[in-house]
Formats: sequence, C-alpha cells, structure tokens
Amino acid sequence: MTSARRDILKGGALVAAASFLPCRLVAAEGADGTDFDRAHAAMWATIENHFAKLGYRQRDPASIVTRDETFNGGLRYDDTGLLQKPGHMAFQQCARLEDIEKKHRRDVLPLFHIFSCSKPLGLKHPQTAAQVLAFLTETLALDPARLSFVGTARLNDYLPVLESAKVEPIRQVFLRDEDEALRTADGSGYFRFPGNPDAPLQATAGIYCWIGDGAPQRLDSYPPSENWTEIGEMSLDAEDSLAFGFGTERLTLAATGLIPSWQERLVQLFESIESGSSGAKPPSGRARFTDR
Repeated sequence: MTSARRDILKGGALVAAASFLPCRLVAAEGADGTDFDRAHAAMWATIENHFAKLGYRQRDPASIVTRDETFNGGLRYDDTGLLQKPGHMAFQQCARLEDIEKKHRRDVLPLFHIFSCSKPLGLKHPQTAAQVLAFLTETLALDPARLSFVGTARLNDYLPVLESAKVEPIRQVFLRDEDEALRTADGSGYFRFPGNPDAPLQATAGIYCWIGDGAPQRLDSYPPSENWTEIGEMSLDAEDSLAFGFGTERLTLAATGLIPSWQERLVQLFESIESGSSGAKPPSGRARFTDR
C-alpha cells in the first residue's frame, strides 16, 4: 500500500472524503480498486464522524500479526480483546485462514476491517441496537427492506427496535434453532471466539444485507444464499461489553456496489503482514495465503 493510500485510510484524515456518503451509488462499468478505495475511505469517515458525535472515543487498533501460531496462523482473527473500556470504538485489520476456501465469493476478502464499539456506561443493548438501525437506515440511507436479522428467540425482545426502523419481523427476521446456534457459535445467534474453547459465549444477532439482483428475497434458511452478505453483528447479551461491530468493506459493498478483488486485497495483506512483522520472520498464515 502506498504511503498516500495509508494516509487516506487513517481515521483522522477522512473527513474530506465524507461527501461521498450517505450514498446509493451503482458501481459503474470499469470501476477499479481506486473507486473502491475512495468509497471505503468515505465509509470510514462517515462511520467515525457518526459515532464520535454519539460520544464514542476512538482507540488505536492492534497489529494484524499476533505471534500466536496456535491459532489462525498468527494473524488477527477479529476485534476480540481490543475494546476493554466502555464507550470506545476502533477499526481493526483482520485476516482469516478459513476465508481462503470462500474466496470465490465476491464479499470475502483476504484482508478486511472490523469497526466495533463497546457499550457506553448507562446504555442497554436495545439502545445500542437502535443506534445500529439509525446508522444503517438514516446515515447510510440503506433501504430497510434490504436488511435481515438472524438470531435465536432472544431476538424477539428487539422486535420493537427493528419495527421502529421499518423492518418487518415476519419477513426480515429469521430465528435459528437454539441448539444449532449454540453449537456453531458463528455470530448469528451466539458467538464464541474460535481460538479459545474457554472463551465466553455471547448472545448476538447477525445483520445481513441483500446484494443480489432485483427485490430482496426472504431469508428463510441458514446459512443464507450468497445474495446476502453479513455486514455486522450486534450483541444481545446484557452482560456483554461489546455493543456491535461492522465489516467496513461489506458496508461499502452494501452502500455502493463496489468491492475490491481478492488479488488486490492479497497484495495489501502481505504489505500489512510485512509491516506488522517488524523485520522478523512473518507468521505462518502468510504462507497459507501465498499457497492459495
């Protein structure tokens, strides 16, 4: 990644890009990585400005290199452990070895970013869920009809919040079997960090956006078709300090129709690993991406 591109992707330098969003753009023929970079930078600016106004304070991300070779090839899997104080937010680079087998999907990238917020003191999860809906449907101007929510029966308590954002629960909420959701713990119902079998179990709901052609089809099975992309998760657990998280590349896809290629992001992943390795031997996960 060039130094100029690094500069534009820094949160504090993104305010000038905010004019790109809210947006309902259609990707033009011939759109390239530069178009996505501009749209993604604008998305970061919009996210940062929106949640800063709500009182969230930004903290620095962790390195993508964890040095823990026992899990995920020594690469950062998600934002776990990043936000330890209430009312904070962060953008975190991530890469998942499991995504190598999914690289045929246009919404799966070797390097991606998670924006997450920890619950402010005094706020309950229905209130942070309302913040999520307002951001998606008002600030980003995503059509509520393009959204669906996947969880367990716990999600029933949040139906008034969804309905207030013009989400129709009978069509746009899918409740999974409790035991299945507990077994997979993949975020759409429950989440447990996969690198640690002793990690706490969190009650969550997956937030999906329709990226297929035509009118959104009902999400009536799990996992959903590739016409749906998971753009984020929100916590439903009263004891959980994490409020919600979004994948910023997928939010950009949902808002603009733009997404970089796997190969474009692979180059950026290698640059990030090189920087995070600080001259030491790179983690084994790099070779796994290289081989594929």
